Amino acid sequence: MDSVIKGEGYILAHTPDLVLYGGSTQATERIVNPDSNYLKLLRDHLRTFDKTVAYWPHQVYIGNKTPEELAEEPLPWFTKACPQAKRYGKFGQIMPQEEFLLLLQACDAFDLVYLDKNFVVKYRSCLAANPLVDDSIMARVKEGAEMAQIAKLLADKEADGIYNNNVLVGCIKRAHDIDPNLSAAVMLENLASKASSVLAALATIKNADIKKEEIKYVIDCSEIACGDMNQRGGGNLAKAVAEIAGLSSATGSDCRSFCAGPAHAIIEAAALVSAGVYKTILVCAGGCTAKLGMNGKEHIKNNMPILEDVLAGFGVIVIRDDGINPTINLNILGRHTVGTGSAPQAVISSLVTAPLDRAGLKMIDIDKFSPEMQNPEITKGAGAGDVPLANYKMIAALAVKHGDIKKADMASFIAKHGLIGWAPTQGHIPSGVPYLGFAHQELLTGRLKKIMVIGKGSLFLGRMTNLFDGVSFVVQANVGTEKEKSTDKESLSVAPKTKIALTGIGSEHGEANVMAAAISAARQGLEVYYLGTLRAPEVTTISVDNIEDSQKKMEEMLKRQEVDGAVTMHYPFPIGVSTVGKVVVPANGRHMYIATTTGTSSTNRVEAMVNNAIYGIIVAKVAGLREPTVGILNVEGAHQAEIILNKLKATGYPLHWAQSSRAGGGAILRGNDVLAGNTDVLVCDSLTGNILIKMLSAFTTGGNYETIGAGYGPGIGRNYTNLIHIISRASGAPLITKALFYAAEMVKGKIFEVAKTEFAAVDAAGLADLLFTMQEDKQKAVIAEDKLVTPCAEPCTFSIQGIEVMDLDEAVHILWRAGIYAQTGMGCTGPVVMINETKKEKTLALLRKACLLN
Repeated sequence: MDSVIKGEGYILAHTPDLVLYGGSTQATERIVNPDSNYLKLLRDHLRTFDKTVAYWPHQVYIGNKTPEELAEEPLPWFTKACPQAKRYGKFGQIMPQEEFLLLLQACDAFDLVYLDKNFVVKYRSCLAANPLVDDSIMARVKEGAEMAQIAKLLADKEADGIYNNNVLVGCIKRAHDIDPNLSAAVMLENLASKASSVLAALATIKNADIKKEEIKYVIDCSEIACGDMNQRGGGNLAKAVAEIAGLSSATGSDCRSFCAGPAHAIIEAAALVSAGVYKTILVCAGGCTAKLGMNGKEHIKNNMPILEDVLAGFGVIVIRDDGINPTINLNILGRHTVGTGSAPQAVISSLVTAPLDRAGLKMIDIDKFSPEMQNPEITKGAGAGDVPLANYKMIAALAVKHGDIKKADMASFIAKHGLIGWAPTQGHIPSGVPYLGFAHQELLTGRLKKIMVIGKGSLFLGRMTNLFDGVSFVVQANVGTEKEKSTDKESLSVAPKTKIALTGIGSEHGEANVMAAAISAARQGLEVYYLGTLRAPEVTTISVDNIEDSQKKMEEMLKRQEVDGAVTMHYPFPIGVSTVGKVVVPANGRHMYIATTTGTSSTNRVEAMVNNAIYGIIVAKVAGLREPTVGILNVEGAHQAEIILNKLKATGYPLHWAQSSRAGGGAILRGNDVLAGNTDVLVCDSLTGNILIKMLSAFTTGGNYETIGAGYGPGIGRNYTNLIHIISRASGAPLITKALFYAAEMVKGKIFEVAKTEFAAVDAAGLADLLFTMQEDKQKAVIAEDKLVTPCAEPCTFSIQGIEVMDLDEAVHILWRAGIYAQTGMGCTGPVVMINETKKEKTLALLRKACLLN
C-alpha cells in the first residue's frame, strides 16, 4: 500500500520584538557586550508588518508567488515590494505579532503567559477574525491582567517581559523556581514553537480539505525539545499541538534530528501509513525563536534590515493512496549511514546517487531537487553564500562524475533541476520541505514526474557525535489508480482510470469554461468524455451541439457502461430522486453535504426530508465517513422529520445527530450552524438546499460565478442506478473540476451498493410504517376538523416550544379534541403552544404521538 501527500501548509509569524528578546545572537550580545553598537542600532533595522508581507521570499513561502517568479527578480529583494502582496496565500498566511502573542497565550496550558488586559481588548477581535482560528481557541484567550501585576512579576524576577513595538504588554513566568529547562526564556521558546506549529497545522488541515477527526497521528519535527531537568527532551510537542488544534482523535510523538528532522518525519509518516498503522498523519513543525536575528550583525553591517524577523511553520498531511495525490516512494530513500563520513561528496552521494542507482534511475530522471532552500539574500548578506546554489553545484558535479551529464551542461542542469531559495533560516524549516506545496500542484498537473527532497543535519551541534546526518525521499506523480499485486510479486498491474462524462453546452460562462475543467481533471488522473463542440488532446470529445442531444448521449453511455458516471447541468430526475451537494464551510474550510439540492425525494414535505437525511448519509458514507453526523435545517417540517428519524433510530437504525452551537443545542440547526459547519449532513427541503448551495458556492464572487464546493451532487433514490451528478449553469471551472472528482469518488466508493445497504437498514427499522402512520394521522386530523369544540378557557401557565409555526393550529386542535384548552403564542425563542401547567404531561404525550414534538 502506497502513501500520498494530501496537502501542505506554510505560515509565517512576524515577531520583531522576539528578535530582540528571543534571538540567541541578541541574548549573547547582551551578556558579552551589553553596550554594543549593534544592540543600539538593532531596533532601527526592524521591519514593519507591511514590509514583511511585501517581501518577495515571504510571498513565495505562503504560495502567492512561485520560485520561478522569484528567480526572475534580481537581488536585492528587500529594497522593493512584491506586487499584489497579500497577508493570506494559497498555502497559508503571515500573522502579525499582535495576533501571535494572543495565540501564544491561547497555547499556554499552565497560566504562564500574562497579557495586559487593554492589549487583549484591542486585538482580540483581530485574532477572532483569522479564518484558521475557531471558537475553541478563542475560548482559551484570557481577559488579561493588570499591568501592576505584570510589573510585580518582573520586579520579583519571576518572569520575563513580552513586548509589542517596544512597549511592555505582558510577561511569561518561569515554570519552576530552579529548573533551567523551565525558565521563562525556555518557556517562551517552547510556546512560540507550539503556537506557530498550531497555526501551520490548521493551515495544512484546511488546504488538505480533511476533517480534524480523520487525523489519527501527529509528528512534530521542530527543533525544540521540551522537557524538565529529569527528561530535558522528553516532549511531546506533537500532542500539545494536536490538543490546541482540536485533533481530538489523534495521538502523536516528536521526531528530532536538527535540520534533517522534517525529512525523517515524513518518511516515518509514509511508512506508518503504508503499513496500515494509521490512515491519516499530520507532520508539522513550528518556528525557533533562537534563530531570530541570527545573522543580524552582518545584516546591519551591510545596511540591510533584519531579515530574520519571522517564525516559520509548515505541515504535511500523509494519507493512504487515493489514486490522485503524489506518492511518497519508499523504495527510493537516501540514507547517510554511520559509515558514510562527512565529506561533502560522500554525503551527497549517499543521499542522491546511491538511492537512484538502486532504483535504476539517472539523476536527470529527477525533475527537481529540493535540498536546503534558505533565502540566499539572508545567507549571502551574512557571508555564508547561496546555500541552495552550493548544493546544486555539488549535485551537478556528481551528475557529471556519474556520467548522467557532460561538464559543459552543469549550468543548464542546475537551471532545469534546481530552485532559488526562499525559506527563512529557521534551521529545520528550509530543509527540503518548502518545495512540497509547489511540487504537489506540478505533480498533479503532470508538469513534473518526480522530485527529490533532501534533508541534512549537523549532529555535532549537540556535542554527542561528530557525525553528519541526512535522508532523502522521492515524491512522484500518482498513476491515478490503485495497484493490485499480480502472480509475480515484483510486477504491478494498473486498473483502468475512472471514466466520467461531462456535458459542456448550457454553461452561462461558455463551453470554454467547462472544457477548462475537463482538461484540469484529465491532467489529474480522470478519463473525461466531453460532450459538446470543443476539443482538447487531454479529453475524448463526443460531438453534439445542443443540451438535449448531449444528455441523451450521456444517458446512452451510462446505460452501455461506457462511462462510470456523468456530470451535467439542469437534469430532470424522476420523483423519489434528489441530489446531495458538497460545499465548503466558510468558517473552517471543511466539507458539508447538503441533502438535498435539486430533485424531489417525495411529494410529501416531511417524508421528503426524512428521505433526504437517508440520501445524505449514503453519500457521506461513500465519501469515507463511517458515522456521519446529521442536522436538520430549521425550516418547515424539520421537527416532524426529527421525530420520525428519532423513532427510526430507536428501532435500530444507527443515526448520529449533530448539535447546534446555539444555546440549547439540539439537532435542529440555524443559519449560524450552516456557516460554522456543525454537521456532516445538513438536511433540508430541496428548494432551501438549492438556495444554500448557490450562496455557499458563489459568495466570494458576488454570485454570478460559482467556484467553491463540488456542485449539487449525485442523484440518489431507491432502485436508481445512474450516477448523474448535477452542477449549476453558473458553475466556474474550479467547481466543475471538483464536481468531476466528486462523481469519481462516488464511483470508487460504490455508491449504489452503499445505497442498497442503507435502504435495507431503514426498511428493517420500520421506516415505511413510520411514514404511513404519519400520513394516517394527518388524514384523521382533517376528517375531525369539522367536529372541533373549544374547551372552557383556563389560565395558560406553561409554554411548549419546538413546534413548527405551520403546525401550531393543528397542535391546538389536537389538544382541544382531547378536552385540553390551548392557545398559540410567541415566546422569546419562537412560536409556542400555551396550556395550563396541570395538563403538561398529557399534552406532551398527545403532541409526541402526533409527531409534532420530539
